[in-house]
Amino acid sequence: MRFTTAFLMLATAIGSVTAAPSAEPIDLKTRTLQARNDYITVYVCSDVNLEACISIGIYTQNDCFSLNGSPVMDNVKSVSIPNGYRCRFWDSTKCNGGSTGDIQAPGNNDITAGSLSSVKCYKN
Repeated sequence: MRFTTAFLMLATAIGSVTAAPSAEPIDLKTRTLQARNDYITVYVCSDVNLEACISIGIYTQNDCFSLNGSPVMDNVKSVSIPNGYRCRFWDSTKCNGGSTGDIQAPGNNDITAGSLSSVKCYKN
């Protein structure tokens, strides 16, 4: 009988312990934007040595930027990438399939890869 009483008292004590709420409320909209990471500008050029360029804005880590409809579609010859980042250019418009591999900042002045149609960038 004593064992049952002690067990019930212990179970009641454990059951009354609850996790304290977070001191700061979580704003899911802000949290989602933070998960997208940095917004950077990359210059993509249809000629070597950063000639005939367009600028594209892209969120790092998750966004795939399609070059479809741009003057550099299937004709990427050089790129400029901000310090602290790297980008990968892809043959498809969906950032899959064959790619250039990572191109580190500051970029590449003479890309000899085939038809490049999309880009995805990452923070180093």
